[in-house]
Amino acid sequence: MGQAGLLDGLTATSRKNGDPSETLLPIDRLAQIAPFATIDRHRIVDTGRIITAGGISSGIEMGLHLLSRFGHDDEFVNSVAHVMEYEKQWEQTRLDRLIAVTA
Repeated sequence: MGQAGLLDGLTATSRKNGDPSETLLPIDRLAQIAPFATIDRHRIVDTGRIITAGGISSGIEMGLHLLSRFGHDDEFVNSVAHVMEYEKQWEQTRLDRLIAVTA
């Protein structure tokens, strides 16, 4: 998305921790790939048209965020997290979201 210019003018995130073989952290690499984006350290960044998430498990959290975004209440979203055996992680990370919806 960054190389295609889709993040230009938007806020985005990526993984903050690198693999030992990586010389550049993924979030820093995103800053290079998408120089016209604002890079943010939240686990999920929702700009409306594009949502980015920073890490493997945050992909699960993005899915739970989408349930909220599309109208499901917290009780429902929490029950989905419970069924997925992800409720403790969701409880700790559910507020680590930046909702920066643009027009």
